[in-house]
Amino acid sequence: MLEVIVRTSHLDLMGHVNNAKYVEFLEWGRCDELEKIGIDLLSMIREGTGMAVVNLNINFRREAFYGDHLLIETTLKEIRNQKIGILQQSITRKASGEVVCDAEVTFLFLDLKAHKSIVMPENFRRLLPDASVSKTETPNPDTNA
Repeated sequence: MLEVIVRTSHLDLMGHVNNAKYVEFLEWGRCDELEKIGIDLLSMIREGTGMAVVNLNINFRREAFYGDHLLIETTLKEIRNQKIGILQQSITRKASGEVVCDAEVTFLFLDLKAHKSIVMPENFRRLLPDASVSKTETPNPDTNA
């Protein structure tokens, strides 16, 4: 969980956190969580693999203001077809526990040279917390399983 303190540069003309800043806070939370489980994004990029957000749905629940301490939580919700990951994220006000916003983020892995989606790299998959992963596979029509 990452903590962010709201500063004046995060505010809009109405005095609360600008909606675009939440997208940035959520990205910080994703990067922080990846680092915590041992994923080195720079090494991945050097090896020719990238991650791309392909869908982001945000629900704005409450305003946040200057000086608020916000906690950003990121949890892997699901992996689909060994290619697509879905994260659940929330931003809560530390003092009250109120949810300020929550989001569902869909991402995939890319071959940076070919600019095409690829199967999730094994070294990434091994680092994922088993408890938070529900692997949903598409049945293969060529098998009876």
